[in-house]
Amino acid sequence: NYVFSDVPEICDQAIVMATNGIDFFHRDASEQNLEDLFVEPSRYRPKHQYDMIHDYRRNNENTNKLIPVRNNHRQVSQGRPDEQVESQGIIMIVEAENVSADLSSIGNVKTSVTDALESVGFGVLTVSALPPSENAYAETARNFALILKEGYVVVRTWPDHRHVSFDIHLWSSFGKHEAAKKALVSAVGGTMDSVTSYRIVAGGMFGVSTWKDDVKSRGPKVTQKCEEPTALQKALSNTDAESTTVAIKAGMSLVKEDNPIIAVLCGYETNPCTSIELLEKDNNVKEVIPLYTCLGLMADDQSFEDRQNAFFNCKESIVTSLHKAFAGEDRKLSAIVLDKSAPKEMGKMIGQILFRIFRGQKGAPEGVLSDRLLMLATVEEDSEGWRRKLLNVVREKIIVADPLFGCRVFLNSSDSSIELHVTSSGDDLFVEHLVDMVSTVESESGLSLEIRNILGGYWSSHKKYSITEADSPGLFLFKDFQQEQSLRQWKSQQPLGYQTVFQLNQGTHYNVGDNVHAFVQEDQRWFFGTVAHANYVDDIYDVQFSNDEILALSISDLRSEIEWGQENYLKINSKLIASSLRNSLAEIRNQKIPDVVDIYSANNVGDGSVFVALWSGGIVVTVWDGKNQVCINLFTYKESREFADKFILSFKQSEGNLTTFARDEQPRGKGHIINFSKDIFPREVPQWA
Repeated sequence: NYVFSDVPEICDQAIVMATNGIDFFHRDASEQNLEDLFVEPSRYRPKHQYDMIHDYRRNNENTNKLIPVRNNHRQVSQGRPDEQVESQGIIMIVEAENVSADLSSIGNVKTSVTDALESVGFGVLTVSALPPSENAYAETARNFALILKEGYVVVRTWPDHRHVSFDIHLWSSFGKHEAAKKALVSAVGGTMDSVTSYRIVAGGMFGVSTWKDDVKSRGPKVTQKCEEPTALQKALSNTDAESTTVAIKAGMSLVKEDNPIIAVLCGYETNPCTSIELLEKDNNVKEVIPLYTCLGLMADDQSFEDRQNAFFNCKESIVTSLHKAFAGEDRKLSAIVLDKSAPKEMGKMIGQILFRIFRGQKGAPEGVLSDRLLMLATVEEDSEGWRRKLLNVVREKIIVADPLFGCRVFLNSSDSSIELHVTSSGDDLFVEHLVDMVSTVESESGLSLEIRNILGGYWSSHKKYSITEADSPGLFLFKDFQQEQSLRQWKSQQPLGYQTVFQLNQGTHYNVGDNVHAFVQEDQRWFFGTVAHANYVDDIYDVQFSNDEILALSISDLRSEIEWGQENYLKINSKLIASSLRNSLAEIRNQKIPDVVDIYSANNVGDGSVFVALWSGGIVVTVWDGKNQVCINLFTYKESREFADKFILSFKQSEGNLTTFARDEQPRGKGHIINFSKDIFPREVPQWA
């Protein structure tokens, strides 16, 4: 973040590059005789090309991995499935500007749109619209919906602006999306060069006759089937002790502090801990602090409560050990190593301790960690995936801010392979150090190393640099960018409405104080707890456990006492959805929103049903897929997230058995609209311009 006098701050700018032929890490940067706007001149520092790398990924998916095609329920073959197990749909959002058709006659527009859809093979079942006399926006905007066999289309017209917007929601015949867009735009006298469009994944419909063909045509296609494991996959199951030793040494070479102190998480003290033996032989390491698994932590005969108490007591014992180990003299912990013998419980424990330290919570060890902290683990088999996840959690949820990197490196020999995972904090030159480590290990060990990915942290808001005028010629300034086209587009934006697409599924709401069974993903285990806080809009609950730990969990990870052990919930149906919609709209009237004029419904679109409700302030289309999913497309002329929140909360409370699992919000309007009203008004020159 560079600070200039009288110039706004820019938090971050990113450039994404992709290639199938260039090795970004092992190709020397060369001068291209260009102005130094993006890359600092090489005179500043050798190997400067690594300084700007924040994230990196090498994609080996098609060559080194099996590609199973799965859904949430069962394996599905590439052929024609025999049973529909999921319902999926896609909404195409279309804005047509400067249309030439006469939009003043809503009847003519409906006829033209209906003919256009039928001309490309859609079956129109019904058209729903407000009478013009009932529409408070009759002079400036009108909307209506067409329910199809394959989905529905919402049409909104603004005669004064010569503008039409479409929502094309299909749960069948997805290949006709483009044809539908072109036909609709043509029907209102628009041209494709004045159209903007994008897609949103949404709910679908069970019981559609063409669903088997839709499954084959939807989504990405697998062009390379892997029937047998590749050589690399077989190697993953044949790791040896020598490769593990090389991996630990490689990871430790990324510790750039002199005489570091290293903590090692181990299994029981009576069992071997290879990492301790290895590090104690390293002359560069000042001290190794073993953190052994507490006796009785994983006893099979423990009750649920005893297991939680044992975990809590062991964690506090480790905290006490860290207090003692780093008391007094200026001693800092430089690295944490997860030995192969360390169980998942110890990984979770160190994660919670790090969370307490970085959040400054009461009782956390103070002044323990070095400004440069490195954490590493090896993954040698599928059952050790929790190690990979732990290091990701430390990066994403605990340390968070740059300079921060997580990386995944494969060490491959002719008959074995091992994954090395590293999380590094405080090292601005980590990528350069990583590339150097790979080159060194390859030359000394004979192994082939592959950097699979690198993921950086979030921008650190407190980190700022002052740039002197003498340095500024080597850096890019605002005037170096051509802003005219972007500024014209920004100024041309005219929001005309606000849209929210909710996707709901079956579930149960909980109140503060309710006892629940909570599934903790990190442990892959159910725990008993109590709801401490509830966010009913997004269905996120803070659950407090018997050891006073509090986790924010999705409603899908919770079960009530009554539901515990049951898989089936109260089945939703068309009448229940219709009742919820009416009750929600009735509450809208009580909030002094214009009265609802009419609700249209269609029950012959598959196993589910479609409801269209129109009022003078907007339109909402509700789709029930016939089983356990509901998709709500809510549009209002006035931009109000609060209104959308109140509507969906009322809908879920009225129905009583639905929870939100997806929410998409977007502005609708002219000028290639991408910004909400609150981002545009008042009309002033934006900071970036």
